[in-house]
Amino acid sequence: MLEQLRQNAESWGIKIAFGIIIVVFIFSFGLGGLSDKKEPVVAYVDGAPISAREFQKAYEDTITAMRRQNPGLTAEELNTPQFKQSILAQLVNTKLVLASADKMGLVVSPAELRALISSIPSFHNAQNTFDSAIYKNALAQNHTTPERFEAELKSNQLVQKLQAMTTVSSLLTEPEAKGLFQWARETVRMDYVIFPVKDFLDQAKPTDEQLAAFYESNKERFKVPARLRLEFLPITVAELAAGQTVSDEAVLKHYESNPDSFLHPEQLHARHILLMVPPSATKEQEAKAEADIKNILAQAKKGPFEAVAKKFSQDPGTAPTGGDLPWFSRGMMVKPFEDAAFALKPGQVSEPVRTQYGWHIIKLEASRPAGKVPFEAAKADIKRRLAEEKANEKVNEILDQSLDQMAAGVKLEKIAKDLNLATRKSELMDAAMVQRTFGLKKEAVESLFALAVGAGAKTPLAMEPSKGYLLAEKIEDQAESVLPLDKVKAEVLAEVKSQEARKLAMDKAQAVLAKLIDPATTQQAQASLKAELKTTPPLDRQAAIAQTGGNPQLLMGIFSAADNNWLKTPFEVPAGVALARLNERIPAPEEVWEKEKRFWTSQGSAAFRQELFNALLANLRASAKVEIVRQDLVN
Repeated sequence: MLEQLRQNAESWGIKIAFGIIIVVFIFSFGLGGLSDKKEPVVAYVDGAPISAREFQKAYEDTITAMRRQNPGLTAEELNTPQFKQSILAQLVNTKLVLASADKMGLVVSPAELRALISSIPSFHNAQNTFDSAIYKNALAQNHTTPERFEAELKSNQLVQKLQAMTTVSSLLTEPEAKGLFQWARETVRMDYVIFPVKDFLDQAKPTDEQLAAFYESNKERFKVPARLRLEFLPITVAELAAGQTVSDEAVLKHYESNPDSFLHPEQLHARHILLMVPPSATKEQEAKAEADIKNILAQAKKGPFEAVAKKFSQDPGTAPTGGDLPWFSRGMMVKPFEDAAFALKPGQVSEPVRTQYGWHIIKLEASRPAGKVPFEAAKADIKRRLAEEKANEKVNEILDQSLDQMAAGVKLEKIAKDLNLATRKSELMDAAMVQRTFGLKKEAVESLFALAVGAGAKTPLAMEPSKGYLLAEKIEDQAESVLPLDKVKAEVLAEVKSQEARKLAMDKAQAVLAKLIDPATTQQAQASLKAELKTTPPLDRQAAIAQTGGNPQLLMGIFSAADNNWLKTPFEVPAGVALARLNERIPAPEEVWEKEKRFWTSQGSAAFRQELFNALLANLRASAKVEIVRQDLVN
């Protein structure tokens, strides 16, 4: 198996995985704490259930982790069937691996578990020793318990043990590692000329027949889906909590009865400015980013910092609030950021700090030593939690009342008034938007569209995943339709002109290429291109992906070119059609190899280990019986 993998490392797919994108297999948490056997089940893996609660926790944990890595991710990007199905696939893999570990007799002893937990810096006090109060408080703040956390940690340790046992023979030899280094560190300069689509738009004169033909064959693009407008009333803990009364005495009693829950390690409150630098940045881009961050630093020191952050920060999550970050302790931020922040005094602004995200400037607003959160600081959060607890107890009672009234034909507005709540009205929404907005199952959305205007759903609709219920009436209806050609003619014309212009650009590129590769006309053709000819800076394979517009044929052609002749075919790129040739191949610097030898041996071995473990997973999946019983929850 290992030899086959090593041979396959010559392929582009394996090399890109090694040299550009190191893919780490992530096992989702959430396999511990299955205490309620009556809760909904999403899937069975060889008869073992994956509960809805388990799936939801893995989904939320993954979203939290991904947003820490990429703050710019939107809710829409994280609420797709593909994303949810990937979470379920991770849970299935974890179930299979844990079952395999159990069959092999692998265990994690209590002593191992204690040692591992005690080694986690986030659970340490000011003396850098494990503190059980800090441990319990940290888990409470992350909405989990020691029992559940320890079960999850135990599961992950079992996964790691099995992975170590099954990949013990995956060491990379030094020649193999050097080959990987040379492949990944090689760079090229590329000569290219682009024939832009925009230069041929005026020559493109599509006929009415072409427009009509395009419209007829692309009617799906101009379809307006059925839409509806709802009057609705969410019956959720969050909605009901606002109407609950919690006395100051109850808040104080909770604070005094749970002293460990309000202990915290040393914490900082900071603002930051982030100038993002992509992993594929060239040396020129790196240098520009460093110069820009120094200019921004000069303005940040003059202040006000908040205004400078709003103007320049590229962190979409914090820029609107002037770079404001929530309180954080050690272990919650990436190491360079953490080290710089903890070295500041309140009011100080850091020098530029480089992390994997880019350049940061940090201003420390305040710090607080390890200790107990004062009652006044914790009061609002305690009151909110107690209100939610009271609301949670009332959800079923309110649903029962609502069902009786709905069955009697009472209008939604009257039901809401009796509950001391108010209905809201939606905008016009298609089915996908209804499902996304309210988190309803596909069947529930279909039932809403089937209602007559003025009619209400006969029963409360469950909002997934486990957020509560929705009472709704349809107040407006629009049937599905296709926009007529005269309404979309400008869009159709622009699309057809672009297609025709791209064909003209391709024709021109092919004509020029024919002259470039014909010895009789090469000189004259090259002279005519002198003004348009451009040369890239040195590009590694990742930078070349961006430079070539993601065209894999062009990328492979340049890196595999044997000489400086023009490549034998034009290539489509976003802006138009390109001709290209290798200008210079720059080998990996030999002097760097000695410095990086250990890294490439380690990374190559890790990649082979992952390939071996993926093969094990594939075998486990092939022989397993996986039954998804709640497809609606992962759509």
